[in-house]
Amino acid sequence: MNIKLYFDGYCPESLLKDEKAEMRLNEDDFWESEATGLQITVFPPFAAILRWRGKGKFRESSEVASNVLGDLVMTTSQKEKGKEILPDKDKIIHNEKELQCYLGKIYKSKKEFEDALLIDSL
Repeated sequence: MNIKLYFDGYCPESLLKDEKAEMRLNEDDFWESEATGLQITVFPPFAAILRWRGKGKFRESSEVASNVLGDLVMTTSQKEKGKEILPDKDKIIHNEKELQCYLGKIYKSKKEFEDALLIDSL
């Protein structure tokens, strides 16, 4: 059976803790959790969880993801430079365990993510 987790506009990390946290557009045009800083990009039918957290700098708009998005297949994001905001269609998140594992690998900032990529390429 090929089960998938779907993004419904609420922070998936918060949902793991039985909490509902809204996601809003940030200054980088990513959906960011108000509670955790988790960021998601949307390329229907996919929602890619970025590999670094946001800075909490939201757009003035009061629009939230839960009002405009739903039933998008959650994936990890690609690692390659220039593609790091795109969904990795081969890395669909199938269950809570996979989600929890991936969340443990997310960097605190984009700089930490880029530094880790640089070290990996040496």
